[in-house]
Amino acid sequence: MKVHFFGARSVIPTPGPDTVRFGGNTHCLILESRTGQKLIINAGSGLRLANPMFDKADDVNRVSFENNINILLSQSHWDHIQGFPLFEPIHDANQNITIYPPDHDEHHDTAILDQIAKGFSVEKFHQLPANITIKRTRFDSATPVEMGDFAIQSMRVNHPHGGNAFRIECDDKTIVIANNNELFAPQEHCFHNFDEWVLFCSGADMLLHDARFMDSDMVSKIGGGHSCLNDVIELATAANIKLLGLTCHDPMTTDETLDFLTSRLFKERPPFSFFFAKEDRVMRL
Repeated sequence: MKVHFFGARSVIPTPGPDTVRFGGNTHCLILESRTGQKLIINAGSGLRLANPMFDKADDVNRVSFENNINILLSQSHWDHIQGFPLFEPIHDANQNITIYPPDHDEHHDTAILDQIAKGFSVEKFHQLPANITIKRTRFDSATPVEMGDFAIQSMRVNHPHGGNAFRIECDDKTIVIANNNELFAPQEHCFHNFDEWVLFCSGADMLLHDARFMDSDMVSKIGGGHSCLNDVIELATAANIKLLGLTCHDPMTTDETLDFLTSRLFKERPPFSFFFAKEDRVMRL
């Protein structure tokens, strides 16, 4: 399984000289199986960079995967959906696009389409040529949901507005993706305690987890729905994961800061490999 990073920033795109190396686009990740099937996780501004992956001339498995593009949304916040209007397949009349919104009642299922409406966009979603379907699906059952080469389960993140973390198996590998998750959240949105997160992430080949805040920030950020670096390190250690990816970079976090944190972690020698998510990076599990 390949993991393609197209955006790892929270809240808002942050172009500029201070973010040029790690990237300024918001949430977008694409998993690719060994047969070439693709699964999009979030449709932030980074989705625009993924357009070449869906060029028909290059997608030899399009027919075998039912000519369908699948998009999982961990949340419907702006930074998880804002790239969708610039996703070129929405203009292909032969293309089926299925969008799986967060499977919790607090969310607005059609938010990703509503941004292509009224005065927000020149285009209107009901005029788009592609066949676009919003499909509410529960991934948190005991039996994973099969989607081509991917088997998907989810758990509700600790965030004031809820949302999904995903545990996905493909090609005999497991990746856990937890954006917008506060590991030690206050009671009002602590849907799962630390031990439950350890179980959900246990033994993963790769864990991609929210590490938006610095440790010193958490005093004033408790209840915000995001985690700090030390808490994520504690989770990765307890869950015995093989590779940790730190993501959901804050808009104010610069390349220099991420370099400093990388050096700091190397000195601490955690019992797993790690990296800070970087735009345009491709990794193979």
